[in-house]
Formats: sequence, structure tokens, C-alpha cells
Amino acid sequence: MLRLSEATSGQVPRLVCAESLPAVVVGALPGPAVAALDLAGMWTALGLLSVRPAPVPPWPTIGAVVSACAFLAALASAAPAGPALRRRAVGHAGIRG
Repeated sequence: MLRLSEATSGQVPRLVCAESLPAVVVGALPGPAVAALDLAGMWTALGLLSVRPAPVPPWPTIGAVVSACAFLAALASAAPAGPALRRRAVGHAGIRG
């Protein structure tokens, strides 16, 4: 569809990569929320035992994992776009000409 709307061959992979990144963000948000909910329960239980833990999230590890996911998502979405750009856009739309 992008080629039919006269997007250049450089714009198509960039847009495909840009469309994959929100999926990574949506996938990365529930993880910390679920972990925080679980840790809140454990923190409360330890508080009943008069133990005050100080949770320290591993931010560098979290950042590395999310970055790796973003890279792989962009690669997996842009890789099929390359061979698709070598053909005429009309042929993919089902119109024979």
C-alpha cells in the first residue's frame, strides 16, 4: 500500500520500522506493572515481619532487553520489505498490467 501511495523505496523500510516500535512499547509496559504488583505483595508481607526491603530495579538490564526487542522488531519487520520493493507495487495489489 505504501508503494501504491508513491512512497519512495527509502521511506517504506523506515515507516515499517517506525510502525514496529509502538508494538515493542505496548509489550514492554505490562511487564513492569505486573512485577510492581507482585513486588508490592511481597513488600507488604515482609513489612508484617518488620523487614523493610529496598527494591532496586535493574535499569540497565531492563533497558538492554527493551532495546534488543526494539532492534529485533525493526529487523523482523524491515527484512521482508526489502524483497517486496524489488517488484512492481501494482503486482502486489493484484492488478495485472
